[in-house]
Amino acid sequence: MPEVQTENIAQTKQAEAVQEATKKPLNKKWLLVGILVALLNPIFAGLILGAAFLSEPGLKREGQIVTGLALLWGGALFYWLRHNFNLFF
Repeated sequence: MPEVQTENIAQTKQAEAVQEATKKPLNKKWLLVGILVALLNPIFAGLILGAAFLSEPGLKREGQIVTGLALLWGGALFYWLRHNFNLFF
C-alpha cells in the first residue's frame, strides 16, 4: 500500500510540474494578444479583454497590464484627436 501512495504522490507532483510549465507560455500568449487588442481598439475591446483577464485567477497580472495600457493609449488618442482635429469640443 505505501508503494501505491508514493507512486500517486510522484504522479501528482509530475502533473503539477507539467501544468505549471504549460501555464507560463499560455499566459504570455494571452498577454501579447491583450496588448495587441488594447493598442488596436483601446476603449472598448481593450477594456473588455482587460476585465475578462482580471476575472481569471491566473491572469490577474496580465489583466492589470492590458487594462492600464488600454486606458493610457485611449487617453493619449483622445488627447491627440482633440488637439489636432478640434474634435470633442
